[in-house]
Amino acid sequence: MIIETEGVFLGKRVVIALYDLYAARYDRVKQFDEQADLALISLPIMDRIEPKTNPLILDVATGTGRVPLIMARNAAFAGHAIGLDASRRMLKLAREKVLAERFEQFISLTRADAKDLPFSDDSFDVVTCLEALEFLPDQHAALVEMIRVLRPGGLLLASIRIDTRWMPNRTWSEARMRRELAGLNMRDARVEIWQEDYSQVWAWKAGASERIGAARRKRVQLSPS
Repeated sequence: MIIETEGVFLGKRVVIALYDLYAARYDRVKQFDEQADLALISLPIMDRIEPKTNPLILDVATGTGRVPLIMARNAAFAGHAIGLDASRRMLKLAREKVLAERFEQFISLTRADAKDLPFSDDSFDVVTCLEALEFLPDQHAALVEMIRVLRPGGLLLASIRIDTRWMPNRTWSEARMRRELAGLNMRDARVEIWQEDYSQVWAWKAGASERIGAARRKRVQLSPS
């Protein structure tokens, strides 16, 4: 059960330690499908923000870089994605992939806590957090932070777990997620079937503002990872 729940019931330090311990096996266990991720993550993000092609994206709990990498592999993407995680070893693997594919222009990585994001308000055009909310010690606090750094009019992509057998009181229902988003100034929330264990949740931050764009990423200060 500890592995299935990734140690979430034992606290933040255990969760990070488990991710560090199993980092080398993570991709092999998860078996991400690149074509499916392109069709169900990267292309829908680009469709929703068109005609913009150069968004500044933050991926919270990036792990081994799933979202930044699938964005960079999209030929239409001219933006920049920052992958953030608390696990040093997961980030090390992510960095190795970025270097192997020569994606340094498109991807940066940083180590930080999801409930204390090291960025200013309204810093990103898009914020993502996939297959991760239920493993964070304080889901509400993390969601508040993600929305804080998302610019008005920006896009949020998160996920909610469908299979809750091993995680009682840790997963949010669709109704709960909609309430959380509505209470945090998010609009037009849409839930879509995604994977066997997860649904995607798309929502927009109320208001409007100038897009950030990849060209302005230097204003975002990154801590060492």
